[in-house]
Amino acid sequence: MKRRDFFNSCLGGLAGMNIFFSSGKHRLSLKDSKKEGEETNVLVKVLGTAQDGGLPQIGCYCKNCLRAREDQRFSRLISSLAIIDLEEKKYFILDATPDIRTQSDIAFNRLALRKQGRKNSPHGVLLTHAHIGHYTGLMFYGYEAVSTHKMLVHCSSRMKSFLSGNGPWSQLVRLENISIHTLSLEKEFLLTPRISFTPFLVPHRNEYTDTLGFIISGEKRKLLYVPDIQSWKAWSRSVVEETRKSDVALLDGTFYSSEELPGRDLSKIGHPFIKTSLKTLKNVAEEGKTKIYFTHLNHTNLALDPGGEARKEIEEKGFGIASEGMEFFL
Repeated sequence: MKRRDFFNSCLGGLAGMNIFFSSGKHRLSLKDSKKEGEETNVLVKVLGTAQDGGLPQIGCYCKNCLRAREDQRFSRLISSLAIIDLEEKKYFILDATPDIRTQSDIAFNRLALRKQGRKNSPHGVLLTHAHIGHYTGLMFYGYEAVSTHKMLVHCSSRMKSFLSGNGPWSQLVRLENISIHTLSLEKEFLLTPRISFTPFLVPHRNEYTDTLGFIISGEKRKLLYVPDIQSWKAWSRSVVEETRKSDVALLDGTFYSSEELPGRDLSKIGHPFIKTSLKTLKNVAEEGKTKIYFTHLNHTNLALDPGGEARKEIEEKGFGIASEGMEFFL
Protein backbone atom coordinates (compact mmCIF):
# COMPACT_ATOMS: atom_id res chain seq x y z
CA MET A 1 0.00 0.00 0.00
CA LYS A 2 1.41 3.39 -0.96
CA ARG A 3 1.38 6.30 1.48
CA ARG A 4 -0.81 8.28 -0.94
CA ASP A 5 -3.35 5.44 -1.10
CA PHE A 6 -3.65 5.42 2.68
CA PHE A 7 -4.33 9.13 2.97
CA ASN A 8 -6.89 9.04 0.17
CA SER A 9 -8.78 6.35 2.07
CA CYS A 10 -8.95 7.96 5.50
CA LEU A 11 -8.12 11.64 5.36
CA GLY A 12 -11.75 12.55 4.73
CA GLY A 13 -12.82 10.81 7.92
CA LEU A 14 -10.19 12.64 9.92
CA ALA A 15 -11.06 15.97 8.40
CA GLY A 16 -14.56 15.69 9.79
CA MET A 17 -13.51 15.08 13.39
CA ASN A 18 -13.97 18.72 14.43
CA ILE A 19 -17.67 18.34 13.65
CA PHE A 20 -17.92 15.94 16.57
CA PHE A 21 -16.04 17.91 19.17
CA SER A 22 -16.34 21.64 18.45
CA SER A 23 -19.56 22.05 20.42
CA GLY A 24 -19.70 22.42 24.17
CA LYS A 25 -22.60 19.98 24.38
CA HIS A 26 -22.14 16.67 26.15
CA ARG A 27 -22.37 13.57 24.01
CA LEU A 28 -25.42 11.48 24.83
CA SER A 29 -23.51 8.24 25.43
CA LEU A 30 -20.82 9.72 27.65
CA LYS A 31 -23.35 11.68 29.68
CA ASP A 32 -25.37 8.53 30.23
CA SER A 33 -22.43 6.36 31.23
CA LYS A 34 -23.55 3.02 32.65
CA LYS A 35 -21.65 0.62 34.90
CA GLU A 36 -22.22 -3.13 34.79
CA GLY A 37 -21.16 -5.71 37.33
CA GLU A 38 -19.70 -5.70 40.83
CA GLU A 39 -16.75 -3.30 40.94
CA THR A 40 -13.28 -4.83 40.67
CA ASN A 41 -9.85 -3.47 39.74
CA VAL A 42 -10.43 -4.41 36.11
CA LEU A 43 -12.82 -2.67 33.79
CA VAL A 44 -13.54 -2.42 30.09
CA LYS A 45 -14.70 1.02 29.01
CA VAL A 46 -16.49 1.44 25.69
CA LEU A 47 -14.73 4.17 23.69
CA GLY A 48 -16.74 3.91 20.50
CA THR A 49 -19.57 1.95 18.91
CA ALA A 50 -19.82 3.08 15.27
CA GLN A 51 -18.74 1.25 12.12
CA ASP A 52 -15.48 2.37 10.52
CA GLY A 53 -16.97 5.53 8.97
CA GLY A 54 -18.29 6.89 12.27
CA LEU A 55 -21.54 8.77 12.86
CA PRO A 56 -22.23 11.09 11.16
CA GLN A 57 -20.45 9.58 8.20
CA ILE A 58 -18.63 11.85 5.77
CA GLY A 59 -20.76 12.89 2.81
CA CYS A 60 -23.93 11.23 4.08
CA TYR A 61 -27.20 12.98 4.91
CA CYS A 62 -29.37 10.03 5.84
CA LYS A 63 -31.76 10.38 8.75
CA ASN A 64 -29.23 9.17 11.31
CA CYS A 65 -26.39 11.35 10.01
CA LEU A 66 -28.59 14.45 9.86
CA ARG A 67 -29.75 13.90 13.43
CA ALA A 68 -26.14 13.44 14.60
CA ARG A 69 -25.05 16.65 12.85
CA GLU A 70 -27.91 18.65 14.32
CA ASP A 71 -27.43 17.27 17.83
CA GLN A 72 -24.00 15.91 18.73
CA ARG A 73 -25.49 13.80 21.51
CA PHE A 74 -26.46 11.36 18.76
CA SER A 75 -22.99 11.15 17.18
CA ARG A 76 -20.84 8.08 17.79
CA LEU A 77 -17.12 7.44 17.78
CA ILE A 78 -15.70 4.45 15.93
CA SER A 79 -15.75 1.09 17.72
CA SER A 80 -13.02 0.67 20.32
CA LEU A 81 -12.48 -0.42 23.92
CA ALA A 82 -10.19 0.60 26.75
CA ILE A 83 -9.03 -2.27 28.95
CA ILE A 84 -8.07 -0.77 32.30
CA ASP A 85 -6.23 -2.04 35.37
CA LEU A 86 -7.24 0.44 38.07
CA GLU A 87 -4.66 -0.79 40.58
CA GLU A 88 -1.72 -0.79 38.16
CA LYS A 89 -2.91 2.51 36.62
CA LYS A 90 -2.51 1.05 33.15
CA TYR A 91 -4.77 1.05 30.13
CA PHE A 92 -4.76 -0.75 26.81
CA ILE A 93 -6.62 0.16 23.62
CA LEU A 94 -8.47 -2.50 21.64
CA ASP A 95 -8.44 -1.20 18.05
CA ALA A 96 -6.74 2.08 17.22
CA THR A 97 -9.39 4.06 15.35
CA PRO A 98 -9.29 7.39 13.46
CA ASP A 99 -10.93 8.80 16.64
CA ILE A 100 -7.97 7.75 18.79
CA ARG A 101 -7.12 11.27 20.01
CA THR A 102 -10.43 11.74 21.78
CA GLN A 103 -10.63 8.10 22.85
CA SER A 104 -7.18 8.29 24.46
CA ASP A 105 -8.34 11.28 26.51
CA ILE A 106 -11.39 9.34 27.71
CA ALA A 107 -9.25 6.39 28.87
CA PHE A 108 -6.60 8.63 30.42
CA ASN A 109 -9.18 10.69 32.30
CA ARG A 110 -10.80 7.52 33.67
CA LEU A 111 -7.51 6.76 35.41
CA ALA A 112 -7.29 10.37 36.67
CA LEU A 113 -3.80 10.63 35.21
CA ARG A 114 -4.22 13.86 33.28
CA LYS A 115 -1.52 16.25 34.44
CA GLN A 116 0.04 19.25 32.77
CA GLY A 117 3.15 18.30 30.83
CA ARG A 118 2.48 14.57 31.00
CA LYS A 119 2.31 12.49 27.83
CA ASN A 120 -0.54 10.08 27.27
CA SER A 121 -0.07 6.77 25.50
CA PRO A 122 -1.50 3.36 26.31
CA HIS A 123 0.57 0.51 27.68
CA GLY A 124 -0.36 -1.47 24.62
CA VAL A 125 -2.72 -1.77 21.66
CA LEU A 126 -4.63 -4.84 20.52
CA LEU A 127 -5.70 -5.01 16.87
CA THR A 128 -8.50 -7.04 15.30
CA HIS A 129 -7.75 -6.42 11.59
CA ALA A 130 -6.72 -3.96 8.88
CA HIS A 131 -9.95 -2.20 7.92
CA ILE A 132 -9.67 1.57 8.28
CA GLY A 133 -11.68 1.93 11.48
CA HIS A 134 -9.57 -0.55 13.42
CA TYR A 135 -5.90 0.32 12.98
CA THR A 136 -5.35 3.69 11.26
CA GLY A 137 -5.18 5.52 14.60
CA LEU A 138 -1.70 4.04 14.96
CA MET A 139 -0.44 6.97 12.88
CA PHE A 140 -0.86 9.30 15.86
CA TYR A 141 1.77 7.33 17.76
CA GLY A 142 4.35 8.15 15.11
CA TYR A 143 7.11 10.69 14.56
CA GLU A 144 4.69 13.46 13.52
CA ALA A 145 2.60 13.19 16.70
CA VAL A 146 3.19 11.68 20.16
CA SER A 147 6.20 9.61 18.95
CA THR A 148 5.96 6.70 21.37
CA HIS A 149 8.92 4.41 22.04
CA LYS A 150 8.45 0.68 21.50
CA MET A 151 4.76 0.76 22.40
CA LEU A 152 3.51 -2.82 22.24
CA VAL A 153 1.07 -3.65 19.46
CA HIS A 154 -0.52 -7.09 19.80
CA CYS A 155 -1.75 -8.57 16.52
CA SER A 156 -1.77 -11.60 14.26
CA SER A 157 1.17 -12.71 12.14
CA ARG A 158 -0.52 -11.43 8.96
CA MET A 159 -1.20 -8.07 10.58
CA LYS A 160 2.46 -7.82 11.62
CA SER A 161 3.57 -8.46 8.04
CA PHE A 162 1.11 -5.85 6.76
CA LEU A 163 2.31 -3.17 9.18
CA SER A 164 5.99 -3.97 8.67
CA GLY A 165 5.77 -4.08 4.88
CA ASN A 166 3.61 -1.06 4.06
CA GLY A 167 4.10 2.65 4.62
CA PRO A 168 3.39 4.69 6.61
CA TRP A 169 3.12 1.88 9.18
CA SER A 170 6.58 0.53 8.39
CA GLN A 171 8.01 3.85 9.59
CA LEU A 172 6.47 3.22 13.01
CA VAL A 173 8.38 -0.06 13.11
CA ARG A 174 11.61 1.36 11.70
CA LEU A 175 11.70 4.30 14.11
CA GLU A 176 10.69 1.99 16.99
CA ASN A 177 7.55 3.94 17.77
CA ILE A 178 5.88 0.56 18.08
CA SER A 179 7.08 -2.94 18.90
CA ILE A 180 4.91 -5.65 17.37
CA HIS A 181 4.05 -8.73 19.41
CA THR A 182 2.76 -11.61 17.31
CA LEU A 183 -0.11 -13.36 19.02
CA SER A 184 -0.51 -17.11 19.24
CA LEU A 185 -4.09 -17.96 18.40
CA GLU A 186 -6.15 -19.59 21.13
CA LYS A 187 -3.36 -18.88 23.65
CA GLU A 188 -4.01 -16.74 26.72
CA PHE A 189 -1.77 -13.69 27.05
CA LEU A 190 -1.23 -11.75 30.28
CA LEU A 191 -1.48 -7.95 30.08
CA THR A 192 -1.22 -7.34 33.84
CA PRO A 193 -1.44 -9.65 36.87
CA ARG A 194 -5.24 -9.11 36.73
CA ILE A 195 -5.97 -8.98 33.00
CA SER A 196 -5.49 -11.51 30.25
CA PHE A 197 -6.90 -12.00 26.78
CA THR A 198 -7.26 -14.83 24.30
CA PRO A 199 -7.30 -14.12 20.54
CA PHE A 200 -9.13 -16.26 17.98
CA LEU A 201 -9.83 -16.10 14.25
CA VAL A 202 -13.20 -15.09 12.84
CA PRO A 203 -14.24 -15.11 9.16
CA HIS A 204 -14.43 -11.64 7.59
CA ARG A 205 -13.32 -9.80 4.44
CA ASN A 206 -9.58 -10.34 4.77
CA GLU A 207 -8.21 -8.12 1.98
CA TYR A 208 -5.01 -7.27 3.86
CA THR A 209 -4.98 -9.37 7.04
CA ASP A 210 -6.99 -11.95 8.89
CA THR A 211 -9.51 -10.90 11.55
CA LEU A 212 -9.42 -11.59 15.28
CA GLY A 213 -11.93 -11.62 18.07
CA PHE A 214 -10.96 -11.53 21.74
CA ILE A 215 -11.97 -12.95 25.10
CA ILE A 216 -10.91 -10.51 27.82
CA SER A 217 -10.58 -11.98 31.32
CA GLY A 218 -10.42 -10.04 34.57
CA GLU A 219 -10.50 -10.89 38.24
CA LYS A 220 -14.02 -12.35 38.24
CA ARG A 221 -15.61 -12.13 34.79
CA LYS A 222 -15.03 -12.48 31.05
CA LEU A 223 -15.99 -10.33 28.07
CA LEU A 224 -16.36 -11.59 24.49
CA TYR A 225 -15.56 -9.04 21.76
CA VAL A 226 -16.45 -9.75 18.12
CA PRO A 227 -17.09 -6.43 16.34
CA ASP A 228 -16.65 -7.82 12.80
CA ILE A 229 -17.63 -11.22 11.40
CA GLN A 230 -18.95 -12.50 8.07
CA SER A 231 -21.84 -14.37 9.69
CA TRP A 232 -22.43 -16.58 12.69
CA LYS A 233 -22.92 -19.60 10.40
CA ALA A 234 -19.56 -19.02 8.71
CA TRP A 235 -17.73 -19.21 12.06
CA SER A 236 -16.23 -22.57 12.97
CA ARG A 237 -17.35 -21.99 16.57
CA SER A 238 -20.87 -21.81 17.96
CA VAL A 239 -21.68 -18.20 18.84
CA VAL A 240 -24.30 -19.53 21.25
CA GLU A 241 -21.76 -21.52 23.22
CA GLU A 242 -19.06 -18.86 23.05
CA THR A 243 -21.48 -16.22 24.32
CA ARG A 244 -22.61 -18.49 27.16
CA LYS A 245 -19.00 -18.80 28.35
CA SER A 246 -18.76 -15.04 28.94
CA ASP A 247 -20.47 -12.65 31.32
CA VAL A 248 -20.63 -9.87 28.74
CA ALA A 249 -20.65 -10.08 24.93
CA LEU A 250 -20.12 -7.12 22.60
CA LEU A 251 -21.04 -8.39 19.16
CA ASP A 252 -21.19 -7.27 15.54
CA GLY A 253 -24.34 -5.20 15.12
CA THR A 254 -23.34 -3.38 11.93
CA PHE A 255 -26.75 -3.70 10.27
CA TYR A 256 -30.16 -4.21 11.82
CA SER A 257 -31.71 -5.59 8.63
CA SER A 258 -31.22 -5.89 4.87
CA GLU A 259 -33.28 -2.79 4.06
CA GLU A 260 -30.64 -0.30 5.25
CA LEU A 261 -28.49 0.03 2.13
CA PRO A 262 -30.73 -0.04 -0.96
CA GLY A 263 -28.73 -0.74 -4.09
CA ARG A 264 -25.87 -2.40 -2.18
CA ASP A 265 -25.32 -6.16 -1.99
CA LEU A 266 -24.95 -6.64 1.76
CA SER A 267 -23.76 -10.22 1.29
CA LYS A 268 -20.55 -8.78 -0.19
CA ILE A 269 -20.11 -6.44 2.79
CA GLY A 270 -20.64 -9.35 5.14
CA HIS A 271 -22.06 -8.88 8.62
CA PRO A 272 -24.82 -10.74 10.54
CA PHE A 273 -28.01 -8.73 10.83
CA ILE A 274 -29.09 -7.84 14.35
CA LYS A 275 -32.47 -9.40 13.55
CA THR A 276 -30.67 -12.69 12.84
CA SER A 277 -28.63 -12.42 16.05
CA LEU A 278 -31.80 -11.85 18.10
CA LYS A 279 -33.08 -15.23 16.90
CA THR A 280 -29.75 -17.05 17.12
CA LEU A 281 -29.04 -15.88 20.69
CA LYS A 282 -32.63 -15.82 21.95
CA ASN A 283 -32.10 -18.57 24.53
CA VAL A 284 -28.86 -17.06 25.83
CA ALA A 285 -30.54 -13.70 26.40
CA GLU A 286 -33.49 -15.35 28.15
CA GLU A 287 -31.16 -17.29 30.48
CA GLY A 288 -29.90 -13.93 31.73
CA LYS A 289 -26.34 -14.93 32.66
CA THR A 290 -24.68 -13.15 29.73
CA LYS A 291 -25.35 -9.50 28.95
CA ILE A 292 -25.36 -9.10 25.16
CA TYR A 293 -24.81 -5.74 23.48
CA PHE A 294 -24.45 -4.84 19.81
CA THR A 295 -21.64 -2.56 18.64
CA HIS A 296 -19.94 -1.46 15.39
CA LEU A 297 -23.19 0.13 14.18
CA ASN A 298 -23.30 1.39 10.60
CA HIS A 299 -24.56 4.96 10.16
CA THR A 300 -27.69 3.56 8.48
CA ASN A 301 -28.59 1.21 11.33
CA LEU A 302 -32.27 1.41 12.27
CA ALA A 303 -31.37 0.68 15.90
CA LEU A 304 -29.63 4.07 16.16
CA ASP A 305 -33.03 5.72 16.64
CA PRO A 306 -33.53 5.52 20.43
CA GLY A 307 -37.31 5.80 20.02
CA GLY A 308 -37.63 3.53 17.00
CA GLU A 309 -39.18 0.09 16.64
CA ALA A 310 -35.81 -1.60 16.05
CA ARG A 311 -34.40 -0.38 19.37
CA LYS A 312 -37.63 -1.34 21.10
CA GLU A 313 -37.47 -4.88 19.74
CA ILE A 314 -33.84 -5.31 20.77
CA GLU A 315 -34.45 -4.19 24.34
CA GLU A 316 -37.72 -6.10 24.75
CA LYS A 317 -35.88 -9.31 23.82
CA GLY A 318 -33.25 -8.77 26.50
CA PHE A 319 -30.41 -7.37 24.38
CA GLY A 320 -28.82 -3.92 24.36
CA ILE A 321 -27.08 -1.38 22.16
CA ALA A 322 -23.60 -0.49 23.42
CA SER A 323 -22.92 3.19 24.07
CA GLU A 324 -19.74 5.17 24.59
CA GLY A 325 -18.89 5.49 28.25
CA MET A 326 -20.33 2.13 29.31
CA GLU A 327 -18.14 0.31 31.81
CA PHE A 328 -17.99 -3.41 32.46
CA PHE A 329 -16.13 -4.56 35.57
CA LEU A 330 -14.41 -7.89 35.05
